[in-house]
Amino acid sequence: MEPHLANWLIQRHQQAVRRKPDHPKAWSKLYTICTQELRPAEFVQFCEEIIKAHPGNRHAWTFLQLSTKDDAEPRDLLAFAKEVVRLHPDDENAWTRLDGAYEGEEDDFDRIGFAKEITKQQPINPCALSRLALAYKNQGKYTELISVCFQLLTAKPDDAQTWCNLADAYAARCKYDDAIASYEKAIALKPNYVVAWNNLGNVHHLQAQYDKAIEAYQKAISINSGDATPWVWLCLAYAEMGKPKEAYEAVKKVEKCLPLVASMLTEELAEKFSTAAVG
Repeated sequence: MEPHLANWLIQRHQQAVRRKPDHPKAWSKLYTICTQELRPAEFVQFCEEIIKAHPGNRHAWTFLQLSTKDDAEPRDLLAFAKEVVRLHPDDENAWTRLDGAYEGEEDDFDRIGFAKEITKQQPINPCALSRLALAYKNQGKYTELISVCFQLLTAKPDDAQTWCNLADAYAARCKYDDAIASYEKAIALKPNYVVAWNNLGNVHHLQAQYDKAIEAYQKAISINSGDATPWVWLCLAYAEMGKPKEAYEAVKKVEKCLPLVASMLTEELAEKFSTAAVG
């Protein structure tokens, strides 16, 4: 195509996208003409321009990834995702794209460093703090996790996930009373929070409060009966209470989803109750 005509068409389609950045046909036409004219760099630059103005525009991100999949270095995409977050530090969509750019990174060092960079500018930035909380939880840094959870709760006091993370940190440090209080707060905010019910049961279980543990596990089961995890814990709690019938009934539920775990539980129950019978 004659260069002047190609320039005119590209500019025309760019204007159409700027007017309606969420219109897929406008994006497709622009992508097609840039591809035909072997001008991918220009298209990439335009995608980045739109993303910087509209970080949540999924078409811009999709076409950016499509046009750079063979040439761009992962670090380049990561650097751009960081730039977008710096421009829009409160935009969850920008952070979600950054999460995607970090996929495959085995070390959280850079992720933590970047989140801290943002919190230096905005100490109570929920997006950055939530990433720090996840990274610290994955690393088992519970002192840091507790500190970040308190910062998050300053910004979002009714966030059930943060209360559950705080409870997990307390439980890991054997601060069981604080853990129970935090799980109960998470459940009050989100009554069908299966993870919180399971973990609350685990804390009671660790304290040999088996009746309370069973009550929590049964609540988790009532919310999602197809989840094998609370059935496993229920089996173990009944075993500790010396209730073989109930323990074996729980194993039957585990067997449907986790046959290997069910087999191990059956062996453990057989040994426990045969020993008890002999004694």
